[in-house]
Amino acid sequence: MTHSDPSKIPPTLSNTPLDLSDIRKNISQLDSELLGLLFERRKLSQQVAENKKNTDKQLRDQSREKQLLESLLTKASKKGLDSHYITSIYNLIIEDSVKLQKDFLQVLNNPSPSENINKIQDITSSSTVAILGGLGSYSYVAAKRFFSNSLSDPKLSFNTIDCDSFEAIIENVEQENASFGVIPIENTTSGGITAVYDLLLSSKLSIIGEQKQAIKHCLVSINGCDIESITQIAAHPEAALQCSKTLRKKTAAQISQVESTTHAIQKVLTSQSTKLAAIASEEAAHAFGLNILLKDIADQSENTTRFLVLSKNAVEVSSAVKSKVSIVLSTNQQPGALADILTLFKNANIPLTKLESRPIPNKPWQQIFYVDFEANISDQHVLHCVESLSKSCVFYRLLGCYPAQDSAITQVSVKSLAEAKLTRLAKNIIDDSESKPQATKQTKLKENSKAQSSYRLASRNYKKENTQIVVNNHIIGGDQFTTIAGPCAVESAEQIDLCAKHAHESGVSILRGGCFKPRTSPYSFQGLGFDGLELLVQAGKQHKLPIITEVLNPLDVKKMAKHSDILQIGTRNMQNFALLTAVGQVNCPVMLKRGLMSTLEELLQAAEYILKQGNQQVFLCERGIRTFETATRNTLDLSAIPVLKEMTHLPIFVDPSHAVGRRELVAPMAKAAKAAGADGIMIEFHPDPSRALSDGRQSLDFIALTKLMGELYLD
Repeated sequence: MTHSDPSKIPPTLSNTPLDLSDIRKNISQLDSELLGLLFERRKLSQQVAENKKNTDKQLRDQSREKQLLESLLTKASKKGLDSHYITSIYNLIIEDSVKLQKDFLQVLNNPSPSENINKIQDITSSSTVAILGGLGSYSYVAAKRFFSNSLSDPKLSFNTIDCDSFEAIIENVEQENASFGVIPIENTTSGGITAVYDLLLSSKLSIIGEQKQAIKHCLVSINGCDIESITQIAAHPEAALQCSKTLRKKTAAQISQVESTTHAIQKVLTSQSTKLAAIASEEAAHAFGLNILLKDIADQSENTTRFLVLSKNAVEVSSAVKSKVSIVLSTNQQPGALADILTLFKNANIPLTKLESRPIPNKPWQQIFYVDFEANISDQHVLHCVESLSKSCVFYRLLGCYPAQDSAITQVSVKSLAEAKLTRLAKNIIDDSESKPQATKQTKLKENSKAQSSYRLASRNYKKENTQIVVNNHIIGGDQFTTIAGPCAVESAEQIDLCAKHAHESGVSILRGGCFKPRTSPYSFQGLGFDGLELLVQAGKQHKLPIITEVLNPLDVKKMAKHSDILQIGTRNMQNFALLTAVGQVNCPVMLKRGLMSTLEELLQAAEYILKQGNQQVFLCERGIRTFETATRNTLDLSAIPVLKEMTHLPIFVDPSHAVGRRELVAPMAKAAKAAGADGIMIEFHPDPSRALSDGRQSLDFIALTKLMGELYLD
């Protein structure tokens, strides 16, 4: 930011000492300038949309967004600004810009007749939206977010019709009491809302939009109430289902089901009883002056509901806008009928995002399918696919074509992150507390058919194409080389948070940390157990990194799989068949490490135990084998990479840290692993390796990790 008038330069930019009131005044001045700049940027975004309205250009150009972010990171690093801070801010700005442009193009594409309102974003004081519940309900929050028109007068608001049921929402829109209806369709915790699917089938309304709303459940009550006094909890059935396990651990209170979150709140307000609480959002608690007893009580932390926006009138989606189509269909009761339909989508290269089946009323054992796919119904190849689809079905109906809520985050390259971090390190911008915290007190050749039969599911003969495993938004085994990094052991909240922060800024894809440590000596640090896992989960969420940790006990597998994005089977447990069987029964990716004296065939046979149980998300890790050589901790068998690539379709990783046991050898072995064709590596680093409670000798420090990341991803 530049100031052309020297008299307007804030005093904070000079050497003149200021008191607190002056500092706050200057902050307010800068904040006002930032708002003005954001407003000017939004006007430019609208001009971009105007430029695209008569072209075939797509709304988003993520390659352009990536170039922008990488350029900004370079500039920011020279000013000592944190990479995570900058990317978070600009991804929000990009999200706002995309929404503004989408709204603009949709309004142009859907001119509203004077006697009717049918534009997605034409919200005026006379518009009404039918929702479940009222002020404070999640439906209200979702509707408000969807209808926050960036192009209209911010003073305008929309009215709501507060409904007691899903049926009432549909009815109000069909009878034109409301212009729109907002209705929940599915939740990441409890799945599809079956009653809504049945209503969509019988309704004549069209889907014109979607809104994904994060659900943060709280336990709320009147002031003066505490958790011990609660005997009853009012909640919507879906909210009760999503919080049942957590509430059982916190209170013995009985749950009574009500029509909506708003009804639950009203019940608390009306009774004024210190024995009654409700499940509601934090926003609702503040709106009605209620006390929050517990926050984030959902059984699963990643809890999001997808809402549909309904109208009597369909909309036309601009070709520049990413769109989605929802249909309902049923097939003949004959073998391969559904497969034939799915093949039509595959041949048209149309990605499905949802396939949900529901029983057909009054037709026992017959199913109807709800399908969502990413496409624009006006595209010729989509029209052809739909026409072919209708010929193959006994029933077909279009529920709507509408703008998809495009929430994809633009990812910058690992090279850019590493270079930005190195710039900051070179300028000595990182505080001592970041680089060195205080010490913690917590303390083959192709196998013949006979050989491959012993690992049939893992063999290349069984599956020719390489397996790819999706972890959050990252693909293991894809085109991108994957780096897993973190401390050998989680030692404290401070230590793992610093490691996660540095890993994210340096371009690491997945955060590792040992919580249960299998040590050769019973007197060595054994890890913090589930307390360490909780710290690892918090650090991963804080810095937006998926996590991996080792599981030792078959009885712990299900519990750990609920919290860890990847489970690791360590070298000592490669042939712990009970443990292999247990991880094969959960829907969680598994990294399987090679045993100290195991052959590659034995490694694949161990993987077969997992695959045979149903879990196909397995990748292998070479971490050195025991030989007569003592110069390194183990002998890193890099030849295992190309040999395994011939033998199996599973992704191959290398752990150079445990293989060599000396930090000065980790970088060359990591680069050699990538050159040999590995899909990724796992390396250990620590804020202060000399004070590490586990494997400090092989751990990189922060600077060495960032330097290695820059070298690994050098174009």
